[in-house]
Amino acid sequence: MRHDYVDLKYEPKGNEILCMFYVEPAEGYTLKEAATHLAGESSIDTWSDIVTLSPIIAKELKPHVYYVNPRKKIIKVAYNLKLFELGSIPQLLSSVAGNIYGMKLVKNLRLLDIRFPKAYVDSFLGPLYGLNGVRQVLEIKDRPLLGTIVKPKVGLTSEQHAKVAYDAWLGGLDIVKDDENLTNQDFNDFETRVKLTLKARKEVERKTGAKKGYMANISAATVDEMVARAKIVKKHGGRYAMIDIVTVGFTGLQSFRKENEKLGLIIHAHRAMHAALTRNPYHGMTMLTLAKLARLAGVDQLHIGTVVGKMAGDKTEVLNIRDNIVKKKVEKTNLNFAQNWYNIKPVFPVASGGLNPVQIPELYKIFGKDVILQFGGGVHAHPEGTLKGAKACRDALDATLAGISLKVAAKKSKELALALKKWG
Repeated sequence: MRHDYVDLKYEPKGNEILCMFYVEPAEGYTLKEAATHLAGESSIDTWSDIVTLSPIIAKELKPHVYYVNPRKKIIKVAYNLKLFELGSIPQLLSSVAGNIYGMKLVKNLRLLDIRFPKAYVDSFLGPLYGLNGVRQVLEIKDRPLLGTIVKPKVGLTSEQHAKVAYDAWLGGLDIVKDDENLTNQDFNDFETRVKLTLKARKEVERKTGAKKGYMANISAATVDEMVARAKIVKKHGGRYAMIDIVTVGFTGLQSFRKENEKLGLIIHAHRAMHAALTRNPYHGMTMLTLAKLARLAGVDQLHIGTVVGKMAGDKTEVLNIRDNIVKKKVEKTNLNFAQNWYNIKPVFPVASGGLNPVQIPELYKIFGKDVILQFGGGVHAHPEGTLKGAKACRDALDATLAGISLKVAAKKSKELALALKKWG
C-alpha cells in the first residue's frame, strides 16, 4: 500500500461520515500502520499497490485518519460521503465494519461510533411513530410504560399464551410481548396466537378503559413472510410488530420499514444476538453503534440495557445509548461523536432483562419517565402468579410517581408486599 492516510492536521468536513475505532495492532505493526491499512481497506485501497488506483480517485475519495491516540489505541477516520450508497446500512457496514476485521495486522478492532452527515440521515425513513407517537397511540403521557414478556419463552399453547397476556394487562401493565425465540412453532402457531391474544387485549380494554399493546414477534426467514405476519396482526386489530433486528439483519429491517408505511404498525426492536458483536470491550462494535443504525432504519422502540438486572451494560454506557436514540442533537463525549438527527424521530428506550417490581424506584431514578420497563420473571414469578405480579409492578410505579416508598405502599398492597418479601 503506497498511501499514508494518516493526516493529523486534517479537519473533518460536515458532510463526511466519521468513524471512531479502538485498534490493537498485531505484533510487529504500529498503530499508525494499522490505521493506514484500516482506512484504505474500508474505502478505496487494498493490501498492495494497484495500478487501477488513479491519482484522481485517490485525491477525491481518499479517507483521512485525523486522530490517533496511541495510549488509548483510538483512531478516528473521515470518509467522503461519495464512498457510500445513501439509505443502505448493509453497504455502510460492508465498508466500515467489513473486511477490516479480518486483517492480520489488527489483533483486536472495535467500531465505537459513527457520525452521520445530514445528507445521509435524510436518506433514511427513521421511526414511523417514535417515542411521542407511541405515547399518542397508547394514550399514556407522563410516566414510564410497563410491560411483560410472556414466560416461559416457548412451550405455551396459543390459548395459554393469551391467558398470560390477559392477566398481565388486567393487572395493570400496558404492553405484553412475545420473546425473541417465539415465532411460529407447532405448539403455538403465529396466527392462532395473534388472534387469541388480541381478542384478550380487546376484552381487557373493554373492562379497564385503557389501551393496551401486544408485540407479536414477526421475525421470519424472509421479508415476504414478515410482511404476511404483520398483515395478520393488522387484520386482527394489532398495533405492534416485534422484530429481532440483529438476526433478521438490516436488509430485512429496512425492507419491512418500507412496507410498514402502508401497514402503520409500531416496530418494537429486540436486540437478540447483539452481544455476539458488542460484548467484547476490545473487538466487534458497540451497542451504541447498533442503536444509532436502528434509529436510522426506523424502529420505534429498542432494547438498550437495564443498568440493574441480568444484562451487561453499565450506567454510563446505557444512558449514552439512551441519549443517542432520544435526543435530536447529541453533544460530543469521549464515547461518541456529536450527532444531529434532523427530522429523524426519537426512539422509545426499553429496559428489559432480569427486572422485578422492587427495582422500579431505582429504574425511575436512572431513566426518568421516557422508558419502557419490561418484567418477565419479575411478573410471572410472583408468589400469586401473573395477575398479582402485574399489579405489584403497577402499584410500585404508582407509589414511585407519588413519592411514596415501596415499604409504605406495601401496607396497602398485598401484591407489592409479597414482591418485597420475595425480591426486597
